Order: sequence, then structure tokens, then C-alpha cells
Amino acid sequence: LGAKAGLTPQVFNSVISGSRMDCGFYQAFFDFVLNRNENAQRFAIANALKDMTYLASFAQAAGIANPVGAVVRNGFATAVAAGHGEKFVPALSDIVAG
Repeated sequence: LGAKAGLTPQVFNSVISGSRMDCGFYQAFFDFVLNRNENAQRFAIANALKDMTYLASFAQAAGIANPVGAVVRNGFATAVAAGHGEKFVPALSDIVAG
């Protein structure tokens, strides 16, 4: 989203870093974005898809709308279908940008 809006990863990071959105997940994700550290978060996209599918099923069974979960799950599903399932989750930034 930042790239599509014309922001560099460095500018985006300068806004988020130190804010309430700055957490361990963000830091690991952006370690990949900024430093290309492929080991920043060693969790495969295929595993994330599995977990998001469980979450979506749980929400559906409970009768709770979960549109964000569906969008995220579909993003993971698209990445897996395109052959990126073994890449780690932060690589989604490159996959989405592509």
C-alpha cells in the first residue's frame, strides 16, 4: 500500500516505527522489507494459510463476520497457488507488489 502511494519502505517505516503499530511482528516483517533478511520471520506462507483457514472456519462456526480474515486468507491462498507457499510470510510484501 505504501509503495502504491509512492512511499519508500524507509519513509513508511519512519511513520510506523515507534507508533502503536510497532510490534514484534511488524519489526520482523520490516526487517525483511528493509534489509532483505529472509530469516526475520521463519514461518511459511503455506502454514499461515492453514492457520488463517482455521481462524476463518472458527469465525464462521461462531457466526461472526470476519472480512479481514477472509482477505488475508485469500492473499495467502493466492501466494500458495502461485508457487510461493514455502517462502516466509514477510516475502508477501514482494508477492503483493508484483
